[in-house]
Amino acid sequence: MRAFFVVAAIAVAAFATASDITLDFEAGANLTNADADFSFRFTNTNAISVPAVANVMTWTSVSIDANGASSEAKASADVMFGLGVLPGVVNFPFGILAYANGTAAVDAKIADFARNLIAPFGASLDATFKGGVIGMAALGLQELDSDDKIVKEVLLNAPVTSPCVAKEIHGDDGNLNGLACTYSPIASSAQVTVTYVTSKKAGIMKYGNTPVSPRSFEMIIEVAGFPLSDKKNHVRLNLGLLTASGAGSVDGSANVVHRDGQDDLYVAASQYAVIDGKRDEVKVTVKSGAQNLDTISQAILNVALGGSIDAQIAHVDFPAGATDFVYDPACGAGKDVYEAGASTVALSVLVALVCALLYLF
Repeated sequence: MRAFFVVAAIAVAAFATASDITLDFEAGANLTNADADFSFRFTNTNAISVPAVANVMTWTSVSIDANGASSEAKASADVMFGLGVLPGVVNFPFGILAYANGTAAVDAKIADFARNLIAPFGASLDATFKGGVIGMAALGLQELDSDDKIVKEVLLNAPVTSPCVAKEIHGDDGNLNGLACTYSPIASSAQVTVTYVTSKKAGIMKYGNTPVSPRSFEMIIEVAGFPLSDKKNHVRLNLGLLTASGAGSVDGSANVVHRDGQDDLYVAASQYAVIDGKRDEVKVTVKSGAQNLDTISQAILNVALGGSIDAQIAHVDFPAGATDFVYDPACGAGKDVYEAGASTVALSVLVALVCALLYLF
């Protein structure tokens, strides 16, 4: 009986509301070439509230300590700014990552960057970051039948009657930081938790088996109790992988901006999800498509991406009958965090299973 509970503990993960989420690393797992590709950076995370929009997570990741750095060090440094917007009445969840090199980028302030993008009038993008912005958006959920015909669509806006109340989450001695909320979308009984996560070091989180690093900005979408009208049907999550028009190209399940002499930027859909408590592969198809953005998201992303958006739509199809899952798109600079995390997660699960089997004898 004791051995049964050891195996069950590995296979099953409880679905959590924002109040229940804990942020911890998976012991013994890390990203491939973590020291070289995801080395230490100076990061900072904050939560802000934007009237008429939603709660927003801000993130900075700088290659040097800007305080007291020499002019030469600043000139060769690089900076990432991230904004994660939680769902509101007028917007679905979406995130923005901006990247730039040089003194002006190091001296820029994330608060000013965010304020300028979200300003109701006269919104503008800091010229330092022009050409270096990508975005991700959780467009909605669909129920599809066995012929892939749409049975039902669910927008991921948060209704007035079930607002998205933000909660800050901190874990692993401050190395992991998140902003999350749980709500039921309009016209659906499903429970949805949206979490933005940043990390001061590379690793694999227990929550969603999500790979994290100081060079990536994660959005985690957890759905519990999606009401399928037929167990033969399946859920599809539609994600926008967004770049400025003509800037990106599809590479697997990512939309990548290749930059001569600088780090590539990517916004990517993971090939894995936690489904009914178990990590499994999902079908991801990336196609060019209509933007289908709500008014607020469209306005902010238009400014961030220079007024012309290239929308690659990632269709993430979960297995037939699955109603509970945790899934994580991400954006970043440099090495794709999913390519670096896929093999190490598989190895850590294998080690855990071997340990469980050894416990039987």
